[in-house]
Formats: sequence, C-alpha cells, structure tokens
Amino acid sequence: MPHPIADDLIAHVLHRDSNIIVLNKPPGLASHGGPKTYFHVDAYLPDLKFGIQPEPTLAHRLDRDTAGCLLLCRHPKSSKKITRLFTEKKIGKSYWAVVRGAMENDHGFIDAPIGKINDESGWTMLVHEDGQPSKTEYTVLGRGKDADGKDITWLELIPHTGRTHQLRVHLDHVGHPVIGDPFYGRGDEPPVFGAPPTLMLLSRQIIVPFHADREPVIVDAPPPELMRAGLEACGYDGEYAAHASSIDAQYTGDDSDAEGGE
Repeated sequence: MPHPIADDLIAHVLHRDSNIIVLNKPPGLASHGGPKTYFHVDAYLPDLKFGIQPEPTLAHRLDRDTAGCLLLCRHPKSSKKITRLFTEKKIGKSYWAVVRGAMENDHGFIDAPIGKINDESGWTMLVHEDGQPSKTEYTVLGRGKDADGKDITWLELIPHTGRTHQLRVHLDHVGHPVIGDPFYGRGDEPPVFGAPPTLMLLSRQIIVPFHADREPVIVDAPPPELMRAGLEACGYDGEYAAHASSIDAQYTGDDSDAEGGE
C-alpha cells in the first residue's frame, strides 16, 4: 500500500501525459531529502510511474512550505527536453502570495541583487550589492485586512530570474514579507490568522511548451486550505486543494522551514 503522502500526491496530479506530470505539491513537503528531512517528493516517485517503467524525476524544486505546481519528467528523453526549455527560459511560472501591508502600486518590479550569506548559524539569502542580478514582477490581485485589522495584499508574482528564495527575499526587502515566512518575514511575531502559521506562497501556474508545433501545456494549481484565511480576506472565492494539513506538521509536528529554491 502506498504511504498516505504518496496517496496525497496521486490525488493531486494536475496534469499527466506521456512526457510530464504536474503535481500540486502540499505545503510542508520538501522536494528533496536531507539529514533532517524525512518526507520529500523524491521518496514517493516510485508511486508516480503510472504504468511507465522509468521513475519520474523532478524537473525543478519548490521550497518545502511552498505549495503548488511541481513539474516531473516521466523518462530521460523528456527530462533532456525540459532541461533545455528551462535553460532557454521558455517555461513560464507564476506564483500567488499573501503579504503583510498594502502594496503601494498595483503593478511593478523588484529589481535587486541577491546573494548567499554564511555565518555560524547557517546560511540565508539577502539583497546586497555583490549578489546576482534578480528581478521579480508583481501584480496586485486583491487587498484586505488580517484578523487584527492590518492591511494585507494578495499578489501574483513572476520571477524573471531564478535565485534561491528570490520571491521571499524580494518581498521582505520592500517591506511586504510573505505571511507565515519564518526566515524572511517576521517569524518572531504572532501569526496573523492564528495557529498553525503557514507560508502563504503558492506556485500557481506553470506553462510548458513541450511541442513546438502544439499549444503549450498550461496548468493552474488551486491553493491549499492553509491559505484560505489570507486569500478570502483579499477577495478570492475560488477552489482550494484538499490537502489534509502541512505534511511535516501532520507526521512529525515539525513546523520549521528546511529547504530552499524557488
């Protein structure tokens, strides 16, 4: 019998064809394993073959606490093709986030270099002049108030570069951290919608032009239930994914952030 996490992944396949699979990854599930990461997508790839003998492989990764579209390649030929499309920047990705504060403009760009900083406690990503060029486009989708009456904003985000933690770093840099972000937000403050806190960041859409002579594959991921309070406060009235809860909170009680890589 598949593990309940594998069942969750199977139940939330958003697209499947002979070349690729797009999952709606639940929040709290890492893309890859590590010394303290016991639950991760890699571990359940054997359950996602769907009749094709090679195990699928991850085409990219999401932060552990980021939900939404995660692209898998079903065989080596498709992996080679997807790698080329990523290299040529032909795969489109957009995200949703609910952030603290009221964004001043309805549309704009955050253009600030990002680099890794190491110290005795580990590493983090920061905006600084010696970092790599990084650019994020944002569009306001809705505005609202949190449970304490403070302004919040629902954003669509398009990363024009692919730095680790780029969206979270950029939003914190301009004073609008993602709600529930323990690294770059205000992790020492009480959660704005009660407990448990969750990172309100969703990989909303992926566009894959796999065949040059056909329409691209366009996949949208419904947000997880853990984002409901923030999205509804900003006017969203669409569907939600039925993930039971954050995977690590469900199986280990660990609510810490453990992985990076938008």
